[in-house]
Amino acid sequence: MKTYKLFTKNPIEKIEEIYLRKATPFALREIIDDLSRNNSCTPRQVTLPVLPSLVYRGLQIMRRKGQENKQNYELYHGCILTAFWNIFLPDFEHYLFYPEDESYDFLVIRYPRGYKPDFKPLPNKEISKNAEVFKIELAELIKPEDLEKIIIDKSKYKKRIPLISIAFNGQINFQEMLKKSSEANKSNFETIWLMGPVNHPKGKNRLCYFIAELVKYKEIFPLFELSINWSKVQNEVNKAFVLAQQPGNF
Repeated sequence: MKTYKLFTKNPIEKIEEIYLRKATPFALREIIDDLSRNNSCTPRQVTLPVLPSLVYRGLQIMRRKGQENKQNYELYHGCILTAFWNIFLPDFEHYLFYPEDESYDFLVIRYPRGYKPDFKPLPNKEISKNAEVFKIELAELIKPEDLEKIIIDKSKYKKRIPLISIAFNGQINFQEMLKKSSEANKSNFETIWLMGPVNHPKGKNRLCYFIAELVKYKEIFPLFELSINWSKVQNEVNKAFVLAQQPGNF
């Protein structure tokens, strides 16, 4: 019996868990190793504005640390997308699932808000009853001119939804991206999503993403803030720095 495997019903809680258990330790390990090589003192604490940058660096390291961590990196982006969809489409709730196979990166099931699905091991047909199922493939955009190539390359998977993550620094011409995606898509995909981290205008202690839809809605949402409990992350980071100063630890 094929049955979908749930990753999370609460994407924000899962994002916090990924920050605490995965991204932050990777970033701290890099910082402490660098300080050790340079014979520098390990700080006893970090301030709140540093944390989003620290977490984001940890995510980049996590992506390169084996298949399991690569999948967590992909599912992290799934958490952001489902958290956003829960707000953008308030009549629905979106649950994130592991992929069934390697042909895509994660699966989202959209239920009418208030419907209580049964997540016991059941046939896929039962789990997705009264719901929509979306198979999503993550791609990273290293430079703006590669957008058309990514869309064309993914077009052989017509029943997938491309989620394109911005992996470069610099200004983005959204109107140009909308134009290029329209030219490259040629009706292969009903919807294409784009996202990337951005600084909040009121301070660096807030982790935000811009999110855009390039085909169906053709809208840009410039500042989607992840409502993270940063005090949890800060406590874990400060504990790690204290431990790192004790011989034989970390």
